[in-house]
Amino acid sequence: MRHAGTLALVLAIALLPLRCGTNTSSSPPSKSTTSDAKEKIRDAVDATGEAAKAKKDEFVRDFQKGLDVLDMKLQALEQRAAEAKGDTKTELDEKVKVAKAKRDVAAKKLSELKEASHDRWEKVKDGVGNAFDDLKKAFE
Repeated sequence: MRHAGTLALVLAIALLPLRCGTNTSSSPPSKSTTSDAKEKIRDAVDATGEAAKAKKDEFVRDFQKGLDVLDMKLQALEQRAAEAKGDTKTELDEKVKVAKAKRDVAAKKLSELKEASHDRWEKVKDGVGNAFDDLKKAFE
């Protein structure tokens, strides 16, 4: 038994230097680790913002193209109305009037979308989509 106690003591003394080398304290991370983490977070936020801006810009371009196409249809409708006679002219003039009003609403919504910040544009885009759908229906 006496040898077991001596063996345990010798073993404990032998392992003591290994234990001293490890850092078991709960000290806060170093400044470099914290600043690295902050920089990574900042980079991620910047990348997210850039992606949202790119998505918004693409959405604006697509709707601007759609508005340009509908403007051409409106011009064609105005031309048909100018050449029409009688009841057809009255009907086409009313259709032009409605289409112009809806075009103005869609253009205003698109302008709001262009001005919206990248974190707010998602809320505005539904209004733009609805205005364009309404405008498309004016030509059906």
